[in-house]
Amino acid sequence: MLVLNQALGWLSANYLGGLPIDRIATVFSVLLSYLLAHLFRRIPATNPSARHLFSIVSSVLLFGLVQEQYLGLVHLTIGALVIYALMRSLRGSLMPKAVFLVAMLHMSYSQLRRQWGEQATEDGQVSFDYTGAQMVFVIKVTSLAFCLYDGQQLHQDATALSAYQTKNAIAVDSVPSLLEYLGYVFFFPGFAVGPAFEMSTYRRMISFDSAPHRRQLNARAYSTLLVGLFWMAVYIVYNPSFTFLHLTTSEFRHKGTVAKAIYLCTTGVVVRAAYYTAWKMSEGACILAGLGFDGFDELDGSVRWIDISNVHISSVELGTSIRELIDGWNIGTNTWLRHHVYLRIMVAKNTTTRRKSPSSSSSSAKHVPPQSSSSTAATVLTFLVSAWWHGFYPGYYLTFVIAALVSSAARTLRRNLNPLVAQSNSDNLRLAYNVAGWALSKYTLDFAVSPFMVLTLPLSVSAWRNNYFSVPIAVVVIHLAFNVLGGGRYARKYLAVAAADAKRDSSKI
Repeated sequence: MLVLNQALGWLSANYLGGLPIDRIATVFSVLLSYLLAHLFRRIPATNPSARHLFSIVSSVLLFGLVQEQYLGLVHLTIGALVIYALMRSLRGSLMPKAVFLVAMLHMSYSQLRRQWGEQATEDGQVSFDYTGAQMVFVIKVTSLAFCLYDGQQLHQDATALSAYQTKNAIAVDSVPSLLEYLGYVFFFPGFAVGPAFEMSTYRRMISFDSAPHRRQLNARAYSTLLVGLFWMAVYIVYNPSFTFLHLTTSEFRHKGTVAKAIYLCTTGVVVRAAYYTAWKMSEGACILAGLGFDGFDELDGSVRWIDISNVHISSVELGTSIRELIDGWNIGTNTWLRHHVYLRIMVAKNTTTRRKSPSSSSSSAKHVPPQSSSSTAATVLTFLVSAWWHGFYPGYYLTFVIAALVSSAARTLRRNLNPLVAQSNSDNLRLAYNVAGWALSKYTLDFAVSPFMVLTLPLSVSAWRNNYFSVPIAVVVIHLAFNVLGGGRYARKYLAVAAADAKRDSSKI
């Protein structure tokens, strides 16, 4: 739409600090989805076909006419139809594996086409295209394939499924029709930026008569929108002054150490503000449409909701550990990786182990504890799937590699230092420990993601070099101190002595 593009260009030049038009178009389409969500709710819950069709048409209008992603619509439509054919024609464990492979390979083609066909802009970013929506699409269709497979397992061995798998499994007699499937895949408020969710969540929303609860929905939705608008203002105001690309410049290189750390961490907040904006605004629109409905409480009849948020901002910005920061970020992807990648790899490996061990009984085999070697292999494979899902820029892989190493180092620190702090009676020590954990976790996170934002290998190395390679060096030091030189052994010995002294003192009382 030429007129719309001209209007967005004028808005960008005069009021939004020159933000790329495609990003403004994405925000505009999400805002329009609030209006469409109100219309969606007016469709009776007794007419699910009309709701599915409305969702499909809305996504076509928003993604096509507003964001002008016509090629993306063609790719996603063809991909959706091919995958649906695979779901209906294949049986057993082959079906989800085939869907997973086809969806990932198709997305890889799109990502490589984007990477090879576009040049980085001045801030080190490439323009948005349909690969973001395709990443959400892949999570949805692969999750659905596994849930359909779990539905087959319900009739064979339901005890082998986890609670999450049992809740979201789709029974053999309730396989979605093509219209319902497309309504799920093309659900308009979250089509472009997420959140991703299971088919069972979508079905509960479709059957939900929201009219008696519209005030509650409106309050939850628009309060979430306000959060998104706040972070949009933060991004617009501060993005011109804080970019990860600046970390690679000579001007940054000549800053003092403290100034570098402050700039790095401030840049992290500003850049994340763009993600907070998109995710929270989209989440609000999804809530407004009724997504997240989880039935009614059996005691008081109140509405139950599940958390569909893709980010817990307080955990990311105020978390005192790397684990807390990671768990609060990109929650939909983390859920997908955990339940449909990692745990399924673990089950497959344990099943293979049981088959090779005839002495194990069938009753105990279902609950074989994961062996450390299997857990390590599953973790590595899950990491590789996550990297593959994100794309092929070298900066992505540097970020994932350092993130894996940092997570391991952080666990080592917490395992050895937490007991020391816990047994202390000093509130000041505990406060200092938490503050230090927050500051170091924030710095480490922003250092680790800098390659993810600048994309190329030379710029990534430059950004790390200008920050003294501090995090990789710290990882090596922690490993040497606790795993090689015996720091962990000394910490455990100190705790044992302290515990013995405390026991002896208590016995004297």
